[in-house]
Amino acid sequence: MSKVALVTGNDTGVGKTHVAVVLAKVLSSLGPVRYLKVVETGIADAADSDTRRMELLAEDWIESTTALRSYGKALAPVAAAALEGEALSLKELVEETRKASVGCGWTIVEGAGGVAVPLEPSGGDWRDFAITLPMDAVILVLENRLGAINQMRLLEAYCRELPMACGFWLNEVRSQGE
Repeated sequence: MSKVALVTGNDTGVGKTHVAVVLAKVLSSLGPVRYLKVVETGIADAADSDTRRMELLAEDWIESTTALRSYGKALAPVAAAALEGEALSLKELVEETRKASVGCGWTIVEGAGGVAVPLEPSGGDWRDFAITLPMDAVILVLENRLGAINQMRLLEAYCRELPMACGFWLNEVRSQGE
């Protein structure tokens, strides 16, 4: 299996895909890079997917992009899957990610929503996913806005038990005057 970095954060819309693009650029100097979106929701048209955005923005830095699960409704992964008659399983998602990460220098795995979003009905989330796989690094993305210090401290407390390198990325999603 390649080295694996999870890009997650405190919320949806904080710029995880943008961070994944920058990370792909940096890591591509070390060897081949893959992008993997484990679960993607709110995808009525494949042209609007994070995998498609990654292909367009990081075409020179990535070997391939893959979405393991994609759902039409913009809901939490468990709810979006249930609407389409599926039940997500953390164990299955980890195994599919492990298989998709073979034979590459780095695999960038992008989460859906925030780090505590459940990936299965019993409540297993992205933190559990990172521990179970295991990851080589976790990047926690936060929007640079009022409340970011509080959000960062909450994320740090929630992710304290992660046994791998973990860092924060304060992302400028909107200009501060908005």
